[in-house]
Amino acid sequence: MSSLLVHIGLRATHLEKSVRFWRDALGLSVFEAHEGWYDLTDGHHNFRLFEHDGPARPPHVSGLLDYLHIGVRVPNLSEAARRCDDLGFRIIWDGVDAGKPYDPNHPPTRSFKVVDPDGIVVDVSADRNQWPGVDIEEKVNPGSGKTT
Repeated sequence: MSSLLVHIGLRATHLEKSVRFWRDALGLSVFEAHEGWYDLTDGHHNFRLFEHDGPARPPHVSGLLDYLHIGVRVPNLSEAARRCDDLGFRIIWDGVDAGKPYDPNHPPTRSFKVVDPDGIVVDVSADRNQWPGVDIEEKVNPGSGKTT
């Protein structure tokens, strides 16, 4: 028996800024919105953004930037990089593995890392083979290449 990863929850320090990042820059759809939280989706997974209303958050563990990171596959890498740049979200790295510092004059061609409003690093790629074991289209509708 195999489990399915269906939900990720994130407490956002600035909820509306985080929604702009995940919806407008990276293309997730808002499925539902309520006071204090949003349900976003890629059509297969639930991604809930909660408004953080607790005490101030401590800095990242030992100053390590990405002790947590999330991977997102986009249909067009250049467009995603442009949207992130246009919306003011900082791209920190050209490439996911063994990349180089980001140069806005030379858009990424394989992948990039961008920082969400709470400092979470997001790996962005258009490569269907970037993450081993992930082939949503084949799992959802084998043989067709289409999602349902």
